[in-house]
Amino acid sequence: MRKHGRQGPKSRKAHSRVGAWLAIAIVAVIGAVPVSPSGAQNARPRGFAPLPVVTSVRVYVLDCGTLIYNRPEDYGLSREEVANSNMSVSCFLVMHPKGLLLFDTGLSDRLVGRPIYENIIGGYAQLKLNTLRGQLADIGVTPDKITYLALSHSHYDHVGNANDYAGATWLARRAEYDVMFRPGAPAGAGRDYSALAQSPTKFIEGDYDVFGDGSVVLKPTPGHTPGHQSLYVRLANTGGVVIAGDLYHYPEERTLGRMPAREKTTETPASRAAIEKFLQQTHSQLWIGHSIAFFRDARKAPAWYD
Repeated sequence: MRKHGRQGPKSRKAHSRVGAWLAIAIVAVIGAVPVSPSGAQNARPRGFAPLPVVTSVRVYVLDCGTLIYNRPEDYGLSREEVANSNMSVSCFLVMHPKGLLLFDTGLSDRLVGRPIYENIIGGYAQLKLNTLRGQLADIGVTPDKITYLALSHSHYDHVGNANDYAGATWLARRAEYDVMFRPGAPAGAGRDYSALAQSPTKFIEGDYDVFGDGSVVLKPTPGHTPGHQSLYVRLANTGGVVIAGDLYHYPEERTLGRMPAREKTTETPASRAAIEKFLQQTHSQLWIGHSIAFFRDARKAPAWYD
């Protein structure tokens, strides 16, 4: 997702467009109903779930918002070529017998309950219905229980709640860190992740095996940003999955071979080629977190994949 500065007050015409986008987004969100897998516990009162004790790896898909958007042309696609121009914002929790990894923190929880015309950045209207904290509490996870935090990259729709998890060990790429904390950054640019400057930080390079057994690996996929990374998780029943971050935004980018014009001269083409080769070698699935279709059909927390 490209970063943009905040826009000023909108005209009534602009508000009408946002209203139309919102209607589309609401349909997408209503269609994204959680599905309970076998083995999932019965629903519990919010915030009262015990932390599961796991003996194998699990992945939870978390609802971290929706971006209401109407310019797929920015991604090399026409409106006729995309099934839905809006974008889900997904976060992911990995439970491993040796600890917990949170991958991305989505749109800020402070947006919940706010009208979307207050939350428009560069044409992206931000819709937030659920807090990340609340969804994690539903599965017994409080911020202090997160062992590792990893961000696919530092754009606002992926770091909105990063400060809440600054007590975890941050697995960071130096190239992305330097973008996030560069001298002379605009005032307020890093407010959602400023606390990470004091986090216990481990700078990683290449493929990084988080728990040392090959089941959870952070893979470098630069291009969208200098230190962009994706996440590979090997699950006993589901098989391998690669969580793409912003390597792709729409599934049609992948099927039609498109990408934002500005990324054609970055490392994105090489990163996509490397991931596609890895997917074939490992017979893994690709999860595009911004895909409305992916999020609609995914099991949402407190359900899980294993």
